[in-house]
Amino acid sequence: MNANDWQKFEDEFAIRIAERIGGLYHAQQVTVDVVRHESGHPSRVRIGAKSREGDTGFPYLLNVHLTWRERAIKELLANPDNFDAYLESLPGKMQRWMQERPIDFGSRTQREPLERLYLDHFDV
Repeated sequence: MNANDWQKFEDEFAIRIAERIGGLYHAQQVTVDVVRHESGHPSRVRIGAKSREGDTGFPYLLNVHLTWRERAIKELLANPDNFDAYLESLPGKMQRWMQERPIDFGSRTQREPLERLYLDHFDV
């Protein structure tokens, strides 16, 4: 992808994903931001916890990076019509990610110091 496509994805889509996920938490609990594409590394949305909830969960605070494959971003840029529905589906997707990975968004913890989720699409 060219630099303009990366910037468009970051400015128009990734920021809205970060805002949607961030809106699920109090600002004192979780930070969500966009890490821009640079030096061959793709854009990503980073979710980090400032504190844990309760005494349960995994040993590390949330440090999750959501990265979409270039093909998925190209498809989104070509046809952004369903993006609002994708944003609305994020809480359900987060529930599924917890079933598939050692992540607990409720306690704001995870098993490993860093979890990277490589996502293939923007489907609902």
